[in-house]
Amino acid sequence: MLPLCRDHFFDPVHGGFHERLGADLIPVATGRKRLMVQARQLYVLSHAALLGDRSGAAAADQGYRFLLGTYRDHVHGGWHFAATPEGEVLDGSKDLYGHAFLLFALAWLHRAFSARGAIELAAETMDTLHARMALPYGGFHASAAQEWTPSDGPLLQNPHMHLFEAVLALHEASGDSRWMEEADALVRLFRDRLFHRASGTLREVFEVGWITHPQRGSIVEPGHQFEWVWLLDRYRRQGGPIDVTAEIGSLFSFARSHGFDEEHGGIHDQVDPDGTPLLRTRRIWPVAETLKAYVAMASTGLATPAEADRMADHLLRNFVPDDRAGWHETLTREGVPTMTDLPGSTPYHVFLAAIEAEQLTLDRVGSPTTN
Repeated sequence: MLPLCRDHFFDPVHGGFHERLGADLIPVATGRKRLMVQARQLYVLSHAALLGDRSGAAAADQGYRFLLGTYRDHVHGGWHFAATPEGEVLDGSKDLYGHAFLLFALAWLHRAFSARGAIELAAETMDTLHARMALPYGGFHASAAQEWTPSDGPLLQNPHMHLFEAVLALHEASGDSRWMEEADALVRLFRDRLFHRASGTLREVFEVGWITHPQRGSIVEPGHQFEWVWLLDRYRRQGGPIDVTAEIGSLFSFARSHGFDEEHGGIHDQVDPDGTPLLRTRRIWPVAETLKAYVAMASTGLATPAEADRMADHLLRNFVPDDRAGWHETLTREGVPTMTDLPGSTPYHVFLAAIEAEQLTLDRVGSPTTN
């Protein structure tokens, strides 16, 4: 992942990072560079540097400059959704998902490079989200216009999950209790609104007031269940004061029981609250998140290291081709690749899963690493 981000996704001509590469590792013309992709690429380069490989430091520095110069909205506050490949504002709307990854990148840039102003920018951005997008009953709007008029679309679980990930990263990076307080608020939102306790499922789409969406409210994504398992475990390990043991167990139990395709292998994209598959296609990111969850649960007794090993083997055997660089982004249920392009958003998932798997290996032999 590191050479791909450093040498191929990085755009040395215009700055920042390309949205997508072809199978030949040549950038694919998409007409845009999204804030979220820039942030995820910066995360990979930063985490690699923190682990001792600083070969991506120059790309990270230039990428950070591109981020500040292109996406920051100096008129309305916050950050633009997307720019042109050359670095002009293309879409000035405000996206909670993109802001969450912006915060995540700032945390890692601070840790790895002591990036100038990163923590201060994170605090300013979080203050803006509270002022402009916060809901009176908890959580945030999913998106808003450039001047922060909230959209009337549904409320979404997914950006809140990544906002939780970001504030945990900022707490780890800065030690500031403000970020743990933000994490606490998101845990309460998860427990009170997003998590369906009776079924042990995480719901994805809601109406105003966090009422389950009448058409899309029955969608359960096993990949997100596993992702929350890993995040809640990190919250617990970072000293989070709210006891999330029961929620971790319920999420993991449901996803483990209903998320896997027993006939063909792999992880279902979507199931319903009873565990019946709704979408049987397979993507790489749920496998990466499942691996992270199994590594985390191997240290608690809810899973075994051997099960984590099998998830790592599944990822490598099914999604990493032997005949070319990169990965398979999507597969049919039977395991046939359906996409040759490499989205710039994916290295974040795979790199972090690899680091977590490496940590499990190092734990076995008693060698420390930085994470």
